[in-house]
Order: sequence, then structure tokens, then C-alpha cells
Amino acid sequence: MQIAIVTETFPPEINGVAMTVGKLVEGLRSHQHTVLLFRPKQGSHDFPKRERLFTEHLVNGIPIPGYHGLNIGVPNLLTLFLQLRQHKPDIVHGVTEGPLGWAAIMVAKRLNIPVTSSFHTNFHHYMAHYGAGFIQTMMAAHLRSLHNAPATTFVPTHRLIQELT
Repeated sequence: MQIAIVTETFPPEINGVAMTVGKLVEGLRSHQHTVLLFRPKQGSHDFPKRERLFTEHLVNGIPIPGYHGLNIGVPNLLTLFLQLRQHKPDIVHGVTEGPLGWAAIMVAKRLNIPVTSSFHTNFHHYMAHYGAGFIQTMMAAHLRSLHNAPATTFVPTHRLIQELT
């Protein structure tokens, strides 16, 4: 299978989502699946990797307010459309709920490519921590809309399944 994964964070970044996605990619490759990974460029030192069964596509990134050292992907719909149409993945998996993840899910649906997502971070609960509690309801609506678009959304625990349902 050829699987396109879209994420805002990936090793060598160190956080829970990056490490989870790194293990996912490693596992898919060990089972002989081809992985196309789309992620934001994290700086001038960052270049796409191309290895056996693995190709990175870097998109422009902008700093995430309050999260030093991590860029969020700028969703270039045309680039995503052209790349996904050219590579024809069997499935697109959106890992993160930022603009890049949202754009990839919308483009994949437009191209009739099956889509899945995963839910890792309770951004709607964190808004107050980042000084933006006033948009908590709007963030929850965004997450609901984004994760209702794919055929399946993967979550790490049964408790979170119940909460999201």
C-alpha cells in the first residue's frame, strides 16, 4: 500500500505526536508499505528525506504562537492537489488538526482518495492555557468538523472515544 501521512510534527522534533507518527511510519515501512509524509519545513536546516519506502514532502511553515521551535504548515491546496494526484496514494491519513491537516483531508476527498485521521491533542481544552479561552467553543467545532470528514478517526484510548462521541 502507498499511504500519505500529513502531520505538523515529526521526528527529530520531540513531543508525543511526533514520536507516535515516527513509530507509525517505522511500522508501516517494516510491513513494506510506501509512506509519503507531508510536513512543514522547520527551518533553513531542514531538507526532505528520501529513503527506501519513504519520501518526505516539505511545505512552508510559520511559527506556532506559544510553541517555540515548531512551525505549523501553510496549506497550499494546489501543491497538495498536484502531489496527491501525481502519487495516487491508496489512503491519506491526517494526523494533526492544523491548516495542513485540514487542507490535505479536503484535497484527498476531492480526489476521491479514502481518508482517515487521528486525534492526539485536546486543543479545545488547551485554549485557556494559551490565553485564548474565548475560542474554546470554536476550536471544538473545528475539531468536530475535521474529524467527521474522514471515514475513520483513530484515538489512543477508550475514554477519549467516549468523550469525543
